[in-house]
Amino acid sequence: MGYNIADVSGNATGGPNDWGLTLDLSDPSATTISGDFDVVSLTSGNSQGEATGGYSFSALNTTAWGTLSFNTVTGEYTFTVDRSAIIQSGSDQVVSFTIVGTSGGNSDDDTVTINILICVARGTMIDTPEGPVAVETLATGDLVRTLDGPPQRVRWIGSRRLDRAALAADPSLRPVRIAQDAFGPARPARDLVVSPQHRIYLDDWRADLLFGEAQVLAPAKGLVNDHSIRVDTQAEEVEYFHLLFDNHEVIYTENTPTESFHPGDYTLCGLEDDVREELFALFPTLQSDADRPPVTRPALKVWEAAMLADAS
Repeated sequence: MGYNIADVSGNATGGPNDWGLTLDLSDPSATTISGDFDVVSLTSGNSQGEATGGYSFSALNTTAWGTLSFNTVTGEYTFTVDRSAIIQSGSDQVVSFTIVGTSGGNSDDDTVTINILICVARGTMIDTPEGPVAVETLATGDLVRTLDGPPQRVRWIGSRRLDRAALAADPSLRPVRIAQDAFGPARPARDLVVSPQHRIYLDDWRADLLFGEAQVLAPAKGLVNDHSIRVDTQAEEVEYFHLLFDNHEVIYTENTPTESFHPGDYTLCGLEDDVREELFALFPTLQSDADRPPVTRPALKVWEAAMLADAS
């Protein structure tokens, strides 16, 4: 044939017949992603201009996550994401389509796959007196519902973002995905994605039987059962949010009671240096273990949480 069609936009990776793009919704302005196909030489890889017979585009494999527009003469295309639908889904999504270029009586077809990322915790709904809101929209001073009393004001918000390379270098940082209804109807209301050490509030007779405490906080990684609670091995990148209150609180994430950020030695070490320095600058007393607020419920170790999961 002597030629191939290829995405020459610089936004896509892969080729020669399969192309990938990534749309990261952690950027609030991210609403579209585009590409452009040309005819390219099979030998040099250089663009030879547009396909003389034009281009044809298939429909998206699903219309649930956005819409595709395209130009059959220039080979340009734009995917417009439905941000609210993606965030409501609670997980990363994938859309794809095929494009066929015809030139000199010959045709070549390629596949374009678009990975839509929401990052860990982005879009996770936190209960407030005004109703559930996405965690990334919370600000210092906002009120959040708590299990043990009236709503409390957020004193500090931190976050840590891990890209593909960081997750590959340390798989222990991969998020844990808790399936909808894993702890009962609508708990969580949608899939809940948390960091491995994030602790879930459990009120269970098994905890009383095993540990003498009916109400405990169990690290998510200890509850993994490879069924309703799994390590998310497919995540391309994640962002963990930390909500600090005057006291350690149990708050509602996706209608599931989980802990707020507790500034213990382990969690403080997990923060990036500049984030930890910011926290200490705002709250100098947190540098002393004696001045840190106590944990609101007995906290299980990972192996203890695993015992509880096995007994369930």
